Amino acid sequence: MAYYLFFNNATCSRRAALSQIVTLSTTQAELMALASCSCDIVWARELALELGFLQLKSTDVYEDNAGYIARANHMHLRGRSKHITQRVFFIQKLVQDGSINIKQCPTAAQTADIGTKALPRVLLENFTDQLLGDKHVGDK
Repeated sequence: MAYYLFFNNATCSRRAALSQIVTLSTTQAELMALASCSCDIVWARELALELGFLQLKSTDVYEDNAGYIARANHMHLRGRSKHITQRVFFIQKLVQDGSINIKQCPTAAQTADIGTKALPRVLLENFTDQLLGDKHVGDK
């Protein structure tokens, strides 16, 4: 599990760690990572508000798992995902409130992969530039 929070194109928070929960699918693993990331997003948005930065837009969250994006944007839960109900509802509430906006991101452009796997040199350099603020997230 890895995620990075950017503020004005600079990395302000990051987490890369082994998951403490065993999941049965990649969709569930992505959900656990987003639930943790969403807690940091809520904290960062409230900190920015206290510092005087109005939160007029939602925070974009880039996700490469299409199954997870569908799960997060719809209230439908199946029997296999009942144990993650609290996390699903927390994320769906943030989406409905406009705090976060989950966007599709191709796997090759997923900056968080730098914290979870070995990458080819080109991707490593691209993601490093993004983390240092030299490139915008999503730029090629």
